[in-house]
Amino acid sequence: MFRLSGCLTLLLSLTASAAIHQDLHDDSHERSTTAGAASAPEEADFDSALRRYGIGRGSEKARILSTWLDAVLRDPAIRKRMPGGARELEHDFLDADKRTALISGGLARLTPADRLRYLQLFTRLLDELVPVNCFGLVDISAVMNRITIAQMSDADAELYLDLLYKVLVSGGTDATVRLPTAQQFAAAVEELSRAIVIELHADPVDLERYQFYSTHRSVATPADVCWTTRVTLHAIAKMPEAERDFVLLPAITPPGDATLANPADDAREAPLPSSAGHPATTLP
Repeated sequence: MFRLSGCLTLLLSLTASAAIHQDLHDDSHERSTTAGAASAPEEADFDSALRRYGIGRGSEKARILSTWLDAVLRDPAIRKRMPGGARELEHDFLDADKRTALISGGLARLTPADRLRYLQLFTRLLDELVPVNCFGLVDISAVMNRITIAQMSDADAELYLDLLYKVLVSGGTDATVRLPTAQQFAAAVEELSRAIVIELHADPVDLERYQFYSTHRSVATPADVCWTTRVTLHAIAKMPEAERDFVLLPAITPPGDATLANPADDAREAPLPSSAGHPATTLP
């Protein structure tokens, strides 16, 4: 079965991907965290990193990245959490477990509006930068690892980095995340089921395709993976705010960060509404 929780881990992969691909500090150097201008060697290191990742010196994207990196390294909340600065940030992004905890905790503590902006950005990048065959891959995390900030528009890069900054800041707070009750989660999953049917215009052929992929993941083609993922993410984005967060939060909240227990695992699989004519179909 294609579990809802598995689909929502996609929300984490883009953050990790772009941060790793767009590493703007090498092992021998950290950008200055003081208010003064960067030295000539620092500028040379930064320019070299830009060239490696296909970003022109003096471009708008270079300005966006430089401003973002300086803001991250100067932010007191991030510095308190990561006293090692740029090297520690890089290390945490390269460590799968630390990266997941860092990003998922931050995503769970964003405002609902910012979580939606992140989801919409992720979906747009998937729609615009990933071919219909998902580069011949069936692992969406691996697919999104193909995307770099250099490929994004300036506006999307700035939005992405703004959201990543907020994730890093919010992830360092001690605020608990209130998860939905099992009843609220079940109702939200049913709302998602209806949203998927609407997204597919209740087309019997598309519903059958969605059903087949949901119940036969091992034989899904890369094109099936891309298509079903897009359908699901578009449907989640169109849900009412409360129900959308009831679906998202249990999937992205790290253990121990929530005030309520996660809904039972069996609540993460739910049939499409009977009106769709496919009672055996499970949600991604």
